[in-house]
Amino acid sequence: MDDVRDGVIGVWRVGRSGRLIGYVLAVGPACGALTAWLGVLSHPGTQSAGSAGIATAVALGFGLFAWWGLLRIRLELATDMIVMVNPWGTQRLPWSRVGAVSLGNGGARFHTTDGFTYTAYALSDLAGGTRQDERFADVRRKVEDQLRSGQPL
Repeated sequence: MDDVRDGVIGVWRVGRSGRLIGYVLAVGPACGALTAWLGVLSHPGTQSAGSAGIATAVALGFGLFAWWGLLRIRLELATDMIVMVNPWGTQRLPWSRVGAVSLGNGGARFHTTDGFTYTAYALSDLAGGTRQDERFADVRRKVEDQLRSGQPL
């Protein structure tokens, strides 16, 4: 394949709007916590420090949620396997087990030869900035090319 770089055929992430929401969820509360700590410098006291500590905990919670649920999500097609990073875990699926790919509400669904189905959330309706079917068409084309080429079976 001519578009393969370092063994990676393609990578799909949450769409721009989803990533923007993730960054806002992470950066907004962090700015609030920073402001609270600057307030502690100008008006030192236990109440100010306590409020800044709570703001920091909230910022960390929002940042972790944004990263875990939106920013780290991806589908990676490599020459040797498919890697699906979802909020609930990471699945690595060798090409030799892939029988078909379809589109579901939760994203791209990889059907294995033994009857199991793995879903890549990076192509779900909620995660995409562009239409889901347009993004899936690109994934399907690359999966079919890979299956047809017989690599690395």
